[in-house]
Amino acid sequence: KLMIPSISDIVAKFRYAHRSVEDVRKAFKTYDRDGDGAIDRGELHKALTNYKFNFSDQEVDIIFAAGDIDNDGCVDFEEFMYLMCPSTAQIVKKFRDSYKTINEVKGAFRKYDKNRDGGLSKSELSRMMMSTGHSFTDMEIDAILNLGDRDGDGEIDLDEFMILMTPSASETLSKIRQGITSIADVKGLFKDIDVDGDGLLSKEEMLNSPGCKFDKEQIEAIYELGDSNGDEVLDMGEFIAIMYPAAGEALAKLCKNYPNIDEVELLFRKLDFDNDGSITKTELSEGSIRFTPQEVEAIFALGDINDDGALDLEEFIGVMYPSAATVAGRLRGQYTDINSVKKAFAKIDLDGDGKVTKEEVAKTDLFNNQEIDALFFLGDSNNDGEIDLEEFIGVLYPVVAAALAKMTKDVQSVDDARYLFKQLDHDGDGLLSQEELRKSGCKFSAKEIEALFAVGDVNGDGEIDINEFINVMCPGATTVIARISAQFKCLEDIQEEFKKMDLDGDGQITREEMMEYSALNQQEVNAVFDLGDTDRDGSIDLNEFVGVMQTSAPVPYTESGTIVTVGETDVYLVGSGAKCVIWCHDMKGFNSDDRTRQLVDKLAETTGWVIAVPNFLGGKKIEESADEYSWLSSITDWNTIRDFWVERLLPYLRDDLGIKAIGVLGTGWGSYVATRMSSYEEILACVNIQPLISSAVEAAKEDLYEVYEDVRCPTLMMACRNNCPNEKPGGLANNIYNSCSFGKKCEFVELQDMMHGFLLEGERSVEAIAVQSRMSMKKTAEFLGKFLHYHGEPEPVVEACCGEK
Repeated sequence: KLMIPSISDIVAKFRYAHRSVEDVRKAFKTYDRDGDGAIDRGELHKALTNYKFNFSDQEVDIIFAAGDIDNDGCVDFEEFMYLMCPSTAQIVKKFRDSYKTINEVKGAFRKYDKNRDGGLSKSELSRMMMSTGHSFTDMEIDAILNLGDRDGDGEIDLDEFMILMTPSASETLSKIRQGITSIADVKGLFKDIDVDGDGLLSKEEMLNSPGCKFDKEQIEAIYELGDSNGDEVLDMGEFIAIMYPAAGEALAKLCKNYPNIDEVELLFRKLDFDNDGSITKTELSEGSIRFTPQEVEAIFALGDINDDGALDLEEFIGVMYPSAATVAGRLRGQYTDINSVKKAFAKIDLDGDGKVTKEEVAKTDLFNNQEIDALFFLGDSNNDGEIDLEEFIGVLYPVVAAALAKMTKDVQSVDDARYLFKQLDHDGDGLLSQEELRKSGCKFSAKEIEALFAVGDVNGDGEIDINEFINVMCPGATTVIARISAQFKCLEDIQEEFKKMDLDGDGQITREEMMEYSALNQQEVNAVFDLGDTDRDGSIDLNEFVGVMQTSAPVPYTESGTIVTVGETDVYLVGSGAKCVIWCHDMKGFNSDDRTRQLVDKLAETTGWVIAVPNFLGGKKIEESADEYSWLSSITDWNTIRDFWVERLLPYLRDDLGIKAIGVLGTGWGSYVATRMSSYEEILACVNIQPLISSAVEAAKEDLYEVYEDVRCPTLMMACRNNCPNEKPGGLANNIYNSCSFGKKCEFVELQDMMHGFLLEGERSVEAIAVQSRMSMKKTAEFLGKFLHYHGEPEPVVEACCGEK
């Protein structure tokens, strides 16, 4: 018995022959003789019982049993990887668990496909994997790349990525596709299921249609991977793309060669040999411009609407240069949430005037000419050649536009909007939160509330004030009114203007009086009456005039602080007093376009403290780095940061500003800096939100255990779901701090519903993000407030119930 090798010995012997991930990939291709993507028992026996390996039949059976995890009689590539690199299973699970929904998966792919070539290179994949908060070795990244890269081109495209991240749905779909041999099959299947003939398939329709041969699990898989625009229905294009993906890819590549309608018409004339006004499959296949069989099938499947076997010009244009609605549908698939739409608009709006022209859109390279034409055709409702944010959202995220239309239909004037605002503002603080709206029993649905905040929260603070509310409820006139009211400096100016227009002194102004005796044009007069004539009697009295002129346009956030130079380093400074919090910014830097400074200003306002944000990166820019790891390596230089802190910043705060109590707050990469600074006795408390401490320490090649052991003050750690476990409750930091004198004063929290980035870049129109951001900052202020004290500090004034102090 001692001479009989164990199962682990046999498998280890097999693994030893394949040292790298590339060896594993090559071996799989060699063993898979018939190229069907799986190794059966016979193929493995032929490969391993030859002179090179000389395994016995019994040993091959043992290896095969170890590899065939699902017991289906063959070993696919993923199972082979798990067999040869046992840690791969844990790596893949760790990576998959970082994304809960299919939209998160798609959104992550598009975010990290930096060059927008439709594929993730190794460096892009590495950046994505590191962003989950976990650490991965170079070999582990290679393992993921090889698992995902099914066609062996060195990159993972979206389809491959979806299969990697959603294996069960992808496997189900793969089995479905086996019964489909042509686009004609797909098209026939679509028509059989589409009972109402509207050209769209809903889940309910598929489940109940007599022409549908799929079970519930298969239907779920089809929608999970196929509903690219998230509208919960499948059109013919989506159905073909998911059931016969080769056709969709062929058509997409083909359309790029003919970017405008003129070129498509010219192509049609070249292909129509007999000049009969239509093109047959023969003409397409045998013409001077050759199309592949897949392209021919795809064109006819989507274009031959009347099934007569030929395409007329209109049908051909419909495929090669789809209608604006179809193009918009494709565009919507690129944007999985309202936040991505708003970010795209901000990127396009180069001059920051709140509107975009075709020229501005073209400069960004986000859309091609066809897409730009579609965007303006559908979005530019007033034909002024520009699209504002609301129109932009209306095209790319139509559910918001529909919700806004429903919300505003009963609000006829500014008075109606003010009255509704007061009804909804139950706590009377002059601000509406999503939570407040939802709990108020109002008539708005969750989607309508999200729409209100997406468009209305102009300053991005996660709440709606009265001016923002009116701007959404009465969108057509508020901009005009803001322009008019800017000329009035006080209430007396408004009253004086009213008297000038009220020539007959009856206390009422008609449209005619206003047009004749004021400097207002027709559009401005109409705006005043639309918003001001609340009783709809055709004239405006003094109270109505004052009310509409005191309606202000919402103002985007503007910085409250100033930038000072400390030594040679810029520091954003806001607030006053003897207490200070040093805010350590995230890896995007001091001048990033995230929400850092807005949160800094708000914290200074609510606490009455000084908040200082030093520029820890100097002139370095994240765009200059190849990937996230190399960027972290280049900026995580504690020696330089420490010298600035000890020699410049601390003396400045203490001697120049008279600061007597100091705390630190770190976000993302900044949490590393905050943690390092916490080793100094001058720091009384530390807060880290969505921390990247482990990643930064690894990039700097430091000892994480030693970094945590140096900390000397109470710490609040708020980690997101995809942050590193070291910073979560029960993690390394928690365990080390518990052994310190201040351990009982520390708090560790995991924000299980939040992904890294929620605080600084998360979409505040999403209620969960808005609420958690507000709660996180409130908890931050409370935690720091417990420890930021100094000798001789005045006692806080507390008012007793009897009115005494």
